[in-house]
Amino acid sequence: MSNKLLFYVVSIMVLAASAAFADDNESWAEATDEAFAAYGAKDFKKAEEELKHALEIAEKFGEGDERLYKSLENLAIVYFKRGQYGKAEPLLKRALACREAKFGVDSPQIAEALENLAMSYMSQDNFEEAQSVFDRLLIIREKEGGKETRDVAKILNSLAEIQEQNGATKKAEELFRRSLAIREKVCGADHQDVANSLNNLAGLYMDREQYDKAEPLFARSLAIQEKVAPGKERDLGLSAILTNMAELYSARGEYEKAEPLLTRALAIDEAAYGKDHPAVVKTLSSLACLFIDEGKLEESVPLVERVLAIAENAPDPNHPGMIESMIEIAEIFGRSSAYDRALPVRELILALEERNLGKNNPQLIVYIEDYADALKKAGKKEKYQEIRERARALRSGK
Repeated sequence: MSNKLLFYVVSIMVLAASAAFADDNESWAEATDEAFAAYGAKDFKKAEEELKHALEIAEKFGEGDERLYKSLENLAIVYFKRGQYGKAEPLLKRALACREAKFGVDSPQIAEALENLAMSYMSQDNFEEAQSVFDRLLIIREKEGGKETRDVAKILNSLAEIQEQNGATKKAEELFRRSLAIREKVCGADHQDVANSLNNLAGLYMDREQYDKAEPLFARSLAIQEKVAPGKERDLGLSAILTNMAELYSARGEYEKAEPLLTRALAIDEAAYGKDHPAVVKTLSSLACLFIDEGKLEESVPLVERVLAIAENAPDPNHPGMIESMIEIAEIFGRSSAYDRALPVRELILALEERNLGKNNPQLIVYIEDYADALKKAGKKEKYQEIRERARALRSGK
């Protein structure tokens, strides 16, 4: 083959490769745009399908290509929105690894990926891993912009939440106050970030049953959020404040103040997530429990039925807070001697944990025994004996 002919062959091959690359890039962009449109329309199933397709294409571009780690992160966001945190986590880990390989392990350009992964851990109540990632992120943010920035305040706020969950309330209060001070200085007194810090600090006082300290902080937080939040009918920050204030009034037996707050919070959650999303279960359960505490059992029934339907159809049986909310409903029904109402709740809790853990996992014993106790109190003696035997057999390893 002559040198001239070889040059033509190579040139044709290069042009073909370039054309294929251009086609892949165009296909990736189209799939990503379609996914964003579907996401905006709340068609999360279609968004997932399009982003999976975009990810398949992006794999061709290599680990260091922005389109790859962006595709991983975009798909993770859709899973996060659907409450499928277990599916989101490995995507976020890989996206972080891609960014680290390209920019370095202490670069500000990996900060967003670190934050996404830390929030994924938080959503799964994996506080140890979350703290490790947030500690690393704090070092990067302080090095990048100093110790008094919005980013630093946000991290301190998250670290305070972790300390609160771990029972270290004194340390949590210190971190919440540091975050609040930075936000007031950097953002001004009437800012959403300030409202968030006030709400979290008030929640800490709630946990300590220091209601007189909590109430004015909640009131100030609510006033700020009402003033500055865009789209209040879908604002989840506003929903969180309303829910916490309702919990305070409920704890003090002031049900007439709590009920309208929870009703409004539920409407916001439904508008933001959709009426059948697992994320609305907590607020639904809180309102149902409030009705039960007030003796309004019949008004609680349709809410509880919605909780059961959402939980039964949830793609992730271990969705954070879902089972805990159902347990709370069952316990309040029990305290109200509404044993027939508690029974289907306990039954579904056990079924969900069986899906989550497997039918022969010893961790099921507590749920089996709770279900057996509900059967006994409801007068279902034959079924009670059957379930008790199952618990004994599992406990003995048979």
